[in-house]
Amino acid sequence: MAHINFVIPTNKQELLTECDDYYVKNVVVPKDLISQLKNARQSLKDEGAEFIVDTFDVYYSVLHHADTLTMDVIFRSYEDLHKDAHLPIHPNHNFDRTEKNETKNQGLLKGRKKSSKNNEQFSVDKKSVLILLNNLIQREINIFWDPPIVEESFVNIVSEVCYRFLQIPSVKGEREVRVELFNLIGSLIKEYNHGTTFVIRMVQLIKMQEHLMHCLPEGVQQLVERFNCKGLVHDLIREVTEWQTEEQYQDRCQILCWFAIVDGGFNAGSDDSQVMYLNKYLNHESATLRNSVLSVITEVVINVLTGHDLSDEQRESRDDFLAILMEHMEDVAAIVRSKVVQQWARMQKESAIPLKYQNQVLEKVIERLFDKGAMVRKSAANCVTTFLQHNAFSANLSLSMMLKELEDKQRLLNVINEQFEGMRMRRLLELEKSWSLKCDDLKIVIEEELRQEKDKSDGGLEEQDTEERGREGEIPKEQMVEILRMYLNEGKYKEAYKLCKTAADEMEEFRQLRDNNEPHKADMYLLVLHSIFINISKVTEELRTGGSDNEMTAEDFEKMDLLEKAVDFLKDCVEFLKLIDGAIEYMTHLLETTAISDMHEAVDFFTSAYQFNLDNSVQGILAMLRIMQRNEQERKDYIINAFKTIYLNTDSANMEEHCLTIVNRLIALVKSVPVSNFDHLELIISEWTSKGVLDNSVIDMLWQYFTKKVSVNDEDSRASLALLRMSALGRKTIITRNIKLVATLAFGERGQEDMLFLGEACEFLAVAGRERIDITSKKPPFKIKPGDEAFQNLVDILCTKFFEPVEYYNKALFGGVDFIYKLCSKPEKLCEDMIQSIINKLSSDLAGENQEVERYVLTRLCQMLGFVALKHLEYLDETVYKELKRRNNIREERKQSKNSKKSKKSKARISALTAANESSLNTSIADESTLEGAQAEDTDAEFILNVLENDTVTGSGGLGKLAYIIKGVCERPNIYDDVMVQGAAVIALIRYMLVSSKFCDQNIQLLFTIFEKTNHPSEMLHSGALIGSLGEVPQHYRTLDTKNIPKASKFMTSFIHFRDPSNAIRKATFFTLANLILRDMIRAHSHISEMVCCMVDEDKELRDMCRTFFVNLSHKENNLYNVLPDIFSHLMDSGSISDNDGHAIMKFLFELMDKSKHMENLVDRFCCKFRLTEDMQHHRSIAYCLSLIQYNEKALKKLIENFPTYKHLVHDPEIYGFLKNIMQSCNKQQTGKADLKPLVSDLEKSINSVFELNEDGTMKPPPVPPKSARKTKSRKPSSKKSSRRRQESDSDEDVADTEKENKARDTPCRASNRRRRVRQVMSDSDSKN
Repeated sequence: MAHINFVIPTNKQELLTECDDYYVKNVVVPKDLISQLKNARQSLKDEGAEFIVDTFDVYYSVLHHADTLTMDVIFRSYEDLHKDAHLPIHPNHNFDRTEKNETKNQGLLKGRKKSSKNNEQFSVDKKSVLILLNNLIQREINIFWDPPIVEESFVNIVSEVCYRFLQIPSVKGEREVRVELFNLIGSLIKEYNHGTTFVIRMVQLIKMQEHLMHCLPEGVQQLVERFNCKGLVHDLIREVTEWQTEEQYQDRCQILCWFAIVDGGFNAGSDDSQVMYLNKYLNHESATLRNSVLSVITEVVINVLTGHDLSDEQRESRDDFLAILMEHMEDVAAIVRSKVVQQWARMQKESAIPLKYQNQVLEKVIERLFDKGAMVRKSAANCVTTFLQHNAFSANLSLSMMLKELEDKQRLLNVINEQFEGMRMRRLLELEKSWSLKCDDLKIVIEEELRQEKDKSDGGLEEQDTEERGREGEIPKEQMVEILRMYLNEGKYKEAYKLCKTAADEMEEFRQLRDNNEPHKADMYLLVLHSIFINISKVTEELRTGGSDNEMTAEDFEKMDLLEKAVDFLKDCVEFLKLIDGAIEYMTHLLETTAISDMHEAVDFFTSAYQFNLDNSVQGILAMLRIMQRNEQERKDYIINAFKTIYLNTDSANMEEHCLTIVNRLIALVKSVPVSNFDHLELIISEWTSKGVLDNSVIDMLWQYFTKKVSVNDEDSRASLALLRMSALGRKTIITRNIKLVATLAFGERGQEDMLFLGEACEFLAVAGRERIDITSKKPPFKIKPGDEAFQNLVDILCTKFFEPVEYYNKALFGGVDFIYKLCSKPEKLCEDMIQSIINKLSSDLAGENQEVERYVLTRLCQMLGFVALKHLEYLDETVYKELKRRNNIREERKQSKNSKKSKKSKARISALTAANESSLNTSIADESTLEGAQAEDTDAEFILNVLENDTVTGSGGLGKLAYIIKGVCERPNIYDDVMVQGAAVIALIRYMLVSSKFCDQNIQLLFTIFEKTNHPSEMLHSGALIGSLGEVPQHYRTLDTKNIPKASKFMTSFIHFRDPSNAIRKATFFTLANLILRDMIRAHSHISEMVCCMVDEDKELRDMCRTFFVNLSHKENNLYNVLPDIFSHLMDSGSISDNDGHAIMKFLFELMDKSKHMENLVDRFCCKFRLTEDMQHHRSIAYCLSLIQYNEKALKKLIENFPTYKHLVHDPEIYGFLKNIMQSCNKQQTGKADLKPLVSDLEKSINSVFELNEDGTMKPPPVPPKSARKTKSRKPSSKKSSRRRQESDSDEDVADTEKENKARDTPCRASNRRRRVRQVMSDSDSKN
């Protein structure tokens, strides 16, 4: 091969220039390249590697025409050179083309999937290229240069390959390529000083390529670990922080975090750590940048500054970092606060927070639970849960248990401390006594030495003293105290003084004190020696080390040390639990927030709290149960899953133990849940059984508890029965297949002895009859004949126990009657026989010697009659009516089937000419059939209505015959002067009134007479069920005499107006009045003013109920608008509401108003109130309400027009401030709305005119707002119309109510829909007799 001189060019164009070195003589045109490449490949086979001398021009032509050639030609030439010749080629242009085509292919990938397969064979093998280049630069290639130093241009060519590869987005998913790439860059940095260029190029690429945020951190860490490029990270951090402070690059702040984490992981604790350098960016405006720095600090604390073997310097750095994180929990940016709280949670998981900081951090985190940012609240709730789950104390965190244990440990420690303290005091007294014996002699020696020193100083003998002090100064300081004590004990006072003087003179403070107190030098040295001789800490240490003369043994001291540690640990634990216990209330509020994320975190917290056995975790469980009454399915599902985690997940080894654990948990839950939350628990249990979550093995274990096949007490057996009832609500077969079993146990010996068990069993059996009747089904509903043994046994027990003073008889009675009406085919006959049996027995008793009826017997009789009447109403209204409809449907289907058969036969005989007439005839028959069905339904409804009106509680009906008993008790309060008897009779009377409107009209006046004349107004009427029963009457009948409805509502309003002390009464009254108002049964303005006061009631549930009512009222057109001024007047006139509470109420109500309606009318109505009062505080409240209005153009004009009404009040600072707030809010221009600034300017001029005076001292009149003629003309008719609307709106409520009353009088029938379920009304006195 001929010798050639080939110089590697920096640019491929240099090879076209003719020179003494090798250059390209002939550039092949594109159309001839394919044939020339074919010849070059053949030359390769024939000549080997030397073929490149003759064919180099061909391959150069490929680079020269790369922009116009196809990828097929380019990659074929590349493969020839790479795989066969293994020659280095100029990469820049080729890789640039590769990058462009890869990007292009990615864009076309969705539309051209087939073409991607063809392109795969031409893709660059990046890994092989990088390995080849790395192998190349590892060799001694410097010999190719003279002098033998690799030129920077060559290094840039090789590195450019890496940078081009990094710009390809697909490199993010090619880990092996990234490893080889950074290996190559690391070699360039170590061998060829490429570090500075690398930093500059990386910063440029980060700005342009977003995907590098995921690639570079791992690569930089690789450079640090394999190539020790720690200084490189320092440079990267400095460069990145310079441009990351710019707003346009703030989304790249994460890369800074990773760089600093890498640097902190290797350099934290050393002098060159860059973490402290980043602290200056904690005050930067960019929240993202602050988050990045705080993330760096967190990583450093977790990875470097966590452990028990930290040095003092590292501990100090860790404390500084934790203080920074603590400070930024109150950052101005919500995203920073949220991120910091998340970092604390992460550190707690990693056990990176020292125990002494945990309670401080937890207290700060709990404060964030009410942060205004939803993201911060979510993070704080999660952090509190994390602190609980990863606590350093115990798995059983019962505060009461910990307090008891702390008390026990503290008591034991106090006993030992008293013993030790007595021993220590005796030792100190001994030392003090010994000192008193030495003191006088020692003082004489010191004074003598001081005189000699003074004489020597006068005689010039200081050099000898200096030598002696030098020898004494050679004694180590840590041994001086022991030597001094030894000298004093041995009586070597002179030596002790000299040694003390030498040690004390080295202290600057002592020397100054000695020079200032020259006459008392001896006393000063004596005091120093005394403190050394009687060293309290030294005495304590000596006693703790033990000795033969000690009263306490080494075991006692060891026990004392353990107790001290235990007490300190328990104190920290108790403080931690108190913080967690305080967070429970906040978490309960988060359950009710609108943000679903807050609710999720609160549920997770209560789940963990229950698992860690926190004392007040039951509060959270009950709050979670209340969520089940809401209509949001997502919340319900999350609650159900949480309860599943709490109660159904166990760590048991076998199935029996697993089922036993679950049953015990559920029984404990049932026994702890209040009766008011039972409905919510039913929803969860029934949901579990319907979805198969509560499996059959658990159900079988509940049956064993119920039947007492396992050893359980009566309470647990009743709880298992309640759980079986809840489960049956989700799967009816649980009870339908076991009716005989339950009836046998319930109506046997156990039922006779335990009325509570009997009542639970009857409620369980009644579930079998709760299934709704399908009116389209041909199968009749499941019923049991009245002669069945179960019914007979039940009636016998109820009749027998009726005259015995047993507890919980009412529960058994109500449960039994409900069971009879749900499952008996003729319940009215069975109940009538039972009542008649009781009446006969009662009559026989009265006919005998006993002429008086027991109080509880009469009470039970009234309760029984009222409850049977109510259940009979429900039975006729629901069961009988639907059964009649079902039978009518069956008859209609049979008729239709017969008609269809007839029509088929007739069709066979008719011709095409008569087909149309026959079709119309069939249509008319079908219409007649439909009318007959509707007529039958009306007949059924009228029949049931007639039975209820005339045959049930009136006339000859069984209940009607006994109505005289109820009315007799109600009419004779002086005879039946017992609160329980009167209460039961009144509720029974109301239930009778619910059955028949005729009976209601006849006896409603009696009801109010009782309320007015009873001797027990507070005791008897303090019943939520009674108030609810009274509220049912006007809801049940619209034909009721309208003059009696205001009496009922006025009676109920008095409970709120006079602030009844019972929370239950206030809530029941408010609930009933709210229903009457929302159903338009009574006028809102008559009672709303008193009801609004409940918004600031002491009872939280009533406050929430009040807010919900007004929200619903605001949805009814104009209702809230009509009553708002009256509410304000009542609040101002009422002395029971403070101004702050009144303002809070008005603010809430104004927020419910429609912002686009009635605003100008409200301004007018409130401005008129300025003239109606002279009380300045009332004027301020009116101005406050005006500031709550959302002003539009009309409303603001109305405010300016009414300026004379409040002109004289502008001087008041508060009123002036409210007006300023109005102007400021109106000055804020809102998109899509009229510009109010000109009107604001007019109002401001009017206000300013009040403060200006004329020359004669009189006040200037306010300027009149300019009005254009055109606007005036267009506004005149609308002004009349708006005036007319105001007059109409003021009276629209009265008109509406009048129309409703007239309509009610004209309505001939009962308002109750036959399909509705009558609300079950029960008295509080029914629960226990």
